[in-house]
Amino acid sequence: MPLLRVEELTVRFGGVTALDGVSFQVEPGQVCGLIGPNGAGKTTLFDCVSRLTRPQAGRVELDGRDLLALEPHQVAGLGVARTFQHLGLLASLTVRENVMLGGHHAGRTGFGASALRLPPVRRSERALRARADELLERLGLAHLAARPAAGLPYGTLKRVELARALGAAPRLLLLDEPASGLSHGEVDELAGVIAAVRADADLTVLLVEHHMGMVMGLSNTVVVLDFGRRIAQGAPAAVREDPAVIQAYLGVPA
Repeated sequence: MPLLRVEELTVRFGGVTALDGVSFQVEPGQVCGLIGPNGAGKTTLFDCVSRLTRPQAGRVELDGRDLLALEPHQVAGLGVARTFQHLGLLASLTVRENVMLGGHHAGRTGFGASALRLPPVRRSERALRARADELLERLGLAHLAARPAAGLPYGTLKRVELARALGAAPRLLLLDEPASGLSHGEVDELAGVIAAVRADADLTVLLVEHHMGMVMGLSNTVVVLDFGRRIAQGAPAAVREDPAVIQAYLGVPA
């Protein structure tokens, strides 16, 4: 049974169709690359899975559970975490505090307990801190734990955002252009980190990325969108040679 199933997903913004009946599925433990030219609908699809956008038609299931019937915080509670194309870190918080935010949705303490700093709250915060420090060590960021996020290099902040998403202990990790703005060396390094954490945590990953080397190297399967429609799906080598994919990226002679 696939972990993620997308069926006939359709999203319209006014007169613009961002997604037009898109269907695909992702098996547990696999990396699925989601590619396409700018404006193909990739981030809109991410927003549907994480419930930031409500589609006009279609269905999104996580392990058989209808995600579109849930609120965004409930989707996170089921084990869906994501990074964003544009960094969503809080610059005034430390690196550790940003990562700890990723796990707060799993907390079981209420507002009153939090305000009074009761023992369950303190235990929860200790657990979050320990988890954050473990992830920072894993991603080579432990030496920056107490540093504010403000002023850190862009490539480092990309890793911090990845750590924050992993802090939620997700089953499904949505990575929205994690390599954007990185140097070639940083891209290769990040790809290695993603492969390692996916294997360590037995994650399922949906990856949106324009860096084709990274996508083809990490993905078990690749889905290609163009103008909101799925035009190809398959193993990376097959998708790379698909005439429809080549036309979408390179065009055809006039």
